[in-house]
Amino acid sequence: MILLKLISWPYVRRHALRTVLTVTGIVLGVAVFVAMNAANQGMLLAFSSTVDRIAGKTELQVSAGETGFPESVLEQVQAASSVRVAVPVIEGVVRTNFPEQGSLLVLGVDLTGDRTLRSYEFESGDDAVIDDPLVFLAQPDSIIVSSEFARRNGVGLGSQVPLGTIDGDKRVTIRGVMKPAGLASAFGGNLAVMDIYAAQRMFGRGRTFDRIDVALSSERTIAEGERELETLLGPGFQVTPPWSRGRQFEAMIASYSLMMGASSLFALFIGMFIIYNAFAIAVTQRRSEIGILRALGASQSQIRWLFLGESLVMGLAGSAGGIAAGVLLARGVAASTAALVRDVFGASQPTGPVPIEPALLAIAVLMGVATSLVAALIPSRAAARADPVQALQKGTYQSLSAGAHRTRVWLAAVLGMASGSLLLTGASRTLFYVSYILMIAAALLLVPLLSVGLAKLIRPLLRLVRPIEGALAADSVIGAPRRTSATVAALMLSVALVVAFGGMARASYGSITDWLNDVINPDLFVTPAPTVVDRTMRFPSAMISELASIPGIRRVQPVRQARIMFRGFPVMLVAVDLSSIRETTTVRAVAGDVSDMFRSSSEGQGLIVSENLAELHRLRRGELIELAAPSGLIRLPIVGIIVDYSDQQGAILIDRALFQRYWRDDSVNVFRVYVQAGATVPDVKRRIVERYAGTRQVFVLNNQDLRDYILGITNQWFQMTYVQVAVAVLVAILGIVNTLTVSISDRRRELGILRAVGGLRLQIRLTIWMEALSTAAVGVGLGCALGALNLSYVLEMVRQDVAGMRLDYRFPTAIALLAGSVILCAALLAALWPAASASKGSLVEALEYE
Repeated sequence: MILLKLISWPYVRRHALRTVLTVTGIVLGVAVFVAMNAANQGMLLAFSSTVDRIAGKTELQVSAGETGFPESVLEQVQAASSVRVAVPVIEGVVRTNFPEQGSLLVLGVDLTGDRTLRSYEFESGDDAVIDDPLVFLAQPDSIIVSSEFARRNGVGLGSQVPLGTIDGDKRVTIRGVMKPAGLASAFGGNLAVMDIYAAQRMFGRGRTFDRIDVALSSERTIAEGERELETLLGPGFQVTPPWSRGRQFEAMIASYSLMMGASSLFALFIGMFIIYNAFAIAVTQRRSEIGILRALGASQSQIRWLFLGESLVMGLAGSAGGIAAGVLLARGVAASTAALVRDVFGASQPTGPVPIEPALLAIAVLMGVATSLVAALIPSRAAARADPVQALQKGTYQSLSAGAHRTRVWLAAVLGMASGSLLLTGASRTLFYVSYILMIAAALLLVPLLSVGLAKLIRPLLRLVRPIEGALAADSVIGAPRRTSATVAALMLSVALVVAFGGMARASYGSITDWLNDVINPDLFVTPAPTVVDRTMRFPSAMISELASIPGIRRVQPVRQARIMFRGFPVMLVAVDLSSIRETTTVRAVAGDVSDMFRSSSEGQGLIVSENLAELHRLRRGELIELAAPSGLIRLPIVGIIVDYSDQQGAILIDRALFQRYWRDDSVNVFRVYVQAGATVPDVKRRIVERYAGTRQVFVLNNQDLRDYILGITNQWFQMTYVQVAVAVLVAILGIVNTLTVSISDRRRELGILRAVGGLRLQIRLTIWMEALSTAAVGVGLGCALGALNLSYVLEMVRQDVAGMRLDYRFPTAIALLAGSVILCAALLAALWPAASASKGSLVEALEYE
């Protein structure tokens, strides 16, 4: 503490700007980590909280994925010996038609037994409404809302609320207002309760339930009840505790969680290089001070702990700042992520304050401090081992010895060969990720050598532009690899990350565009909701003939989509008339003949799976798989694997007749409509809307509408790329300002001599500016090279662990040029203050002998 006070504190005060820049490197990494993880946790907690509050005293839930099941299943569950109470439930999200209100989560329940599981406390209204369920049954337009919903929309007891139902916009009457606790606080207060049979009509569910909530007899355990119900109902049903729905949701968004986590850790890793650079610079600048301390008897341990103590303090300060910044950013990240998840999965969650878990804050502090300490280890070790005599000498501390160069090259070669060997074996995912880490480590070891090499390459160009200033700028980078290598490494990693994300986004965009051209070719899509991913409401099968009779329509293809559990993961089941789809759609086969696979599957002799499902679950053509349906277990072979991006978790295509037989459900999520030759799409769209005006809620999307929607989701990957570009710009500014500040300090005498022999202030500024651009150019060049390798690894990660998509390698030239241009501009901006400082320095002080 004495050394920190007497030695470190004066240095910090003298170099306040550099200290702030160093701490900002920690702030940057911690802020990204906190914001992304808080947003992710907040979304999961919001979903789990909604599930828990809705569940009430429910101990087990019986479901069959999103498909629902016949009402007769309720009697089987109620007859089980371990079941005390079994209540059917329908759950869906509807539009409220209130301005800026958003969605309303409607819970349809059987009020005759539901009070056993859920507590209803009324703020206004007659308790008889809930005590006597016949009141609701006699008034099917009845609804109970939360006090929060009533307050936000200025409604109360007796008010009529407009809701978008399967039968069009309807007005329901508020019969009760619940107090803001428990059930009423779920879904951000946007919750309503109605009779289950009224909910069936509202959502077009026919005579089916979504799930059954169960409370067990006091003498039976949850495990016993689960085993009995699973045996009674068969494999087509999932019998799980309510909290398991949170795990299913987490599995759905696992790919986004993985990408967010990777981005935040990468930002923290880059921040470590900024800190390392700052401490390496501090050690070289304070070599005289270190020499004096060692000459006065300070031990190596004391010198080492002096710098580690400084890094600890900076780590704590940076972690605190990063947490504050991350909390501020978390709300925006959560809103963006929630919108993305809603657009992709149709899982709607209200966005509110993001809860910050103490555990996350503790992890953030530990990571920030650990990052700072690790970054300071090598500089502190170098400072502790400095010979007092050599430390008091000038001039050689920035150069790398030939031995150091050889060691780095040999070690990098060994790591590179090990990385390539592990990659070629492809034995396991673990070895693949080890290969990736070794590749990054090898690249980092080569940074000083490659930096000098690239600087020598661009030196003639700089001399061509400005003979004196360009040569001095290049020589500064060449002659001080220790000073510039950490900044170059940080820039290299930032650009490599930008290239990887940009390449992945570009490849995704290209592949999905090709798929859209092949598969999404109907003229119109008729849905019961504004988006095709919303499966809350379903059309009756009678609409098939109704639509077919509308003038101008050539063909109607009904589609039924629902998530089911497959090997413990939620995947999309798509039921269509496969023979009709084959006649109208071009399909790209990955395995199997297209004609044979569609013929077999349309006859109910096999299944077609998407390529991403096959990759994620290691499925092969001819493999026999099992699908659990409410009416029995389906065992069929995979007759074909096709390119299909209809769901990120993967899709299984079956014939609609097979779905109706095993799920006993003929409802429809969306109709694919083809227009006759000679008819116009706008005219047919108008006729459909007029046909169902006032009787059915229909949304008619033309082909371009759906394409724009899907490509809009894909474009959100580019938004993540732009975030990474912003991080790279911050890294450039922080690293280059730091490096140039020290460069000017180290070259005070050189700059003073230039001034003394007639050098102009403008020439000094130009020298510093060109040095900044040289450093940035070297970092961008190495980043593009590393990014080209990084992209190949990231595409393999996407295939194996993220989305199962086999994407083509396409280097994102446009993104690389954008990132390079922005970073060079940022470097020039970062050089303005150091250049001005260098040109205004005192000539006498610069030439003074130290």
